[in-house]
Amino acid sequence: MPVQFDSIPKGSEWDRNELAKLWGYQSFHALARGVVTPAGQKHIVLFVTEQKQESLTQYDDRLVEKELHWEGEDGHQNDLRIAHAAENSDEIHVFYRERHHAPFRYLGEVRVKKATLLSNQPSQFELTLA
Repeated sequence: MPVQFDSIPKGSEWDRNELAKLWGYQSFHALARGVVTPAGQKHIVLFVTEQKQESLTQYDDRLVEKELHWEGEDGHQNDLRIAHAAENSDEIHVFYRERHHAPFRYLGEVRVKKATLLSNQPSQFELTLA
């Protein structure tokens, strides 16, 4: 089953288990990373937590009005794809929560306003809510 967003209203709250079930995954583990790129699809799904657990990498992610300031992954696996999403017709969708263990709120699709690609630290992105 493909990942789709037509049955997910903006502002609705979800946990990974619910989304995994909706999208036909066997468990939430398929969605356990901060960046999910479903195979064979033009979707990039970001799961962003502003206040993270102390034991996790403390990325500087924050939502300021209609802009999400987000740091990419340490390993830079998806930086180029995210930076060039518009050129490649990829859609970036964001699920956001202020604090760990809370449900994620679906913010909808975002556009890359600015991408600063770095190699020695996480890349920095400014994403604008559509």
